[in-house]
Amino acid sequence: MQALLANPHFRASERNKRFLTFVVEETIAGRADRIKAFTIAVDVFGRDADFDATVDPIVRIAAGQLRKSLNEYYAGQGRMDDMRISLPLGAYVPSFKKCSRFKQALQRLKFFLTSKEFVATGLAVVTAAAIGYGTVFALSVSDLKAPAGAEHAVVVLDSARSGAADQASGRFAHALTEALWVQMGRHDAIRLIGVRAEEKLDAVVSQARKSFSDSERLYQLLTTVQVENDNVRVYWHLVDADSRETYYSSRVSQEVAVDARNTAADAIAANMAASLFGYDGVLSPYADGAKVLANDLSR
Repeated sequence: MQALLANPHFRASERNKRFLTFVVEETIAGRADRIKAFTIAVDVFGRDADFDATVDPIVRIAAGQLRKSLNEYYAGQGRMDDMRISLPLGAYVPSFKKCSRFKQALQRLKFFLTSKEFVATGLAVVTAAAIGYGTVFALSVSDLKAPAGAEHAVVVLDSARSGAADQASGRFAHALTEALWVQMGRHDAIRLIGVRAEEKLDAVVSQARKSFSDSERLYQLLTTVQVENDNVRVYWHLVDADSRETYYSSRVSQEVAVDARNTAADAIAANMAASLFGYDGVLSPYADGAKVLANDLSR
């Protein structure tokens, strides 16, 4: 934790660094049961003893900001860290995960191949051409071509759907869809195909299967959003597009003020991506270097 706090690439406010310090130290000391919105507000943020989390959302907002800072750090400069600290959604008790030596070595190699020093030698251009690292295409699904003999994951990313016709659910679903594109697009282990809100999921999946060989594992990421007053619920599932087998399912439920929903969408999308691509995630075994193929959502 001390190394993380001292790292200039970990971008968090001093207040949120105190937040992280408090929850980590309380957990290590065996006092995780004390980590509640009230104790954080009083001990970290200096709120009075009459603090009411239902009226003052400071802890929820700070937790969302801290999650985002941690996710961005570990997706960038912190990718080589031996130990990762995370703050699960819906809770303030941190979790810790140690990186395996093998995955750490892969991360170090990837970091080196994309570093400025390596690019300066001119070798990065050759490597990028050979492995297709970081290449992004804006293609219609009908234009997709899979390389012969390749074995990669292809994820059909459905637009987040809202079960109700209310504007709040629709707006949050749209924000979450955009956030998912940003978070999923950072991972070059997959080919990513988008489903626009007006498109039929089955039609896109069918076309994707025709466009790729049988050696390409085809998945669907399905997301449903419900917003009732300040309560936001997100249900999502990673499904094998061929067998319909569910590989991973999760549910997020949290109180989110209207002006904090874009931040919440970013945090939820980051945690979804971390669940899939993090250490021991369902999609983490796939080799890095796959091209990201995307529908043009701006049309």
